[in-house]
Amino acid sequence: MTEQNNAAMSFLVIDEAPPTVAKSQLPPWKILVVDDDDQVQAVTRMVLRHVQFRERAFTLVGAASAKEAREILLQDASFALALVDVVMETKTAGLDLVRFIRDEMKNRSIRLIMRTGQPGHAPEQSVVIDYEIDAYMAKTDISAQKLVTTIIASLRAFEYISEIKTLNAELEARVAMRTAELEKLAMLDALTGAGNRRHLEQRAEAEISACQREGKPLTVLAFDLDHFKKVNDTWGHPIGDLVLQKVVQVAKDLLRPSDFLARIGGEEFIILLPGASQAGALQIAERIRVAIAVQAIPANGNTVNITASFGIAALGEDFSLENAIARADAALYRAKNAGRNQIAEDK
Repeated sequence: MTEQNNAAMSFLVIDEAPPTVAKSQLPPWKILVVDDDDQVQAVTRMVLRHVQFRERAFTLVGAASAKEAREILLQDASFALALVDVVMETKTAGLDLVRFIRDEMKNRSIRLIMRTGQPGHAPEQSVVIDYEIDAYMAKTDISAQKLVTTIIASLRAFEYISEIKTLNAELEARVAMRTAELEKLAMLDALTGAGNRRHLEQRAEAEISACQREGKPLTVLAFDLDHFKKVNDTWGHPIGDLVLQKVVQVAKDLLRPSDFLARIGGEEFIILLPGASQAGALQIAERIRVAIAVQAIPANGNTVNITASFGIAALGEDFSLENAIARADAALYRAKNAGRNQIAEDK
């Protein structure tokens, strides 16, 4: 203990403490002082009481053992730096604490400065090579200025690491956001914003599972724009695109939040109506049919009128989307053959 006391007092004997700096409004740097010697704790506080870095003061928290330090760090991960004695409750307590911080807590940010009153017990070269620390100091060689200089250098490293972590987190967030956007775009029809075939299959899988689980109906509504080729041939594809966009907008406005609209071909669409019976689907289809028929879409100073034909089929006992669409499609073609701009139901 005499050696440790002398080491503690050397802070005051070798040089003067750094000058006082005006207090800052910024949050202080949190430093954990791990040492079983009360005098070392006291002298460390005395040396650092007026020191600031980046206009931020220091807040020191003491721990008299590696065990106590573990408990503190597990409760508070905001420490920027720890001053750690090597020999405490065991001859390797400090070194074991370093392993715990780096390997078990996975904390690579906190800077670690080892201090020892028995440098021969843990040779400096071995400790620096084998342990992830910032500095290794013999207490008998530490001056106040040297301690402060080492701490400032370590805090600067902590600051850089924290900035890199923040930048990485922001980059990861942006990548995740962009990935989500791309995944969403990959599920949508680029022209109209309706779901695409891939999205339809994914959504149908979820809706069919819900129908099986809850015993609710699911009806498929297929519709196709009448004589759409004539629109493209007469007015050009840009106007044809405008017509498709308007039709999707009109249909979406009349659907329930639980319904799902997908474009599966040039002018071909499928609507999933979960919870709707075939009779209920007929009412929804009729509202959409009428709303499309009354649209007057501007086209180079004129207007384009369009109609649509519809086919309706309920999900069968086989719970097959493909079969339900096939039956709805067959009904749709009966509606077209009967004169278009009308609805036909699966028989």
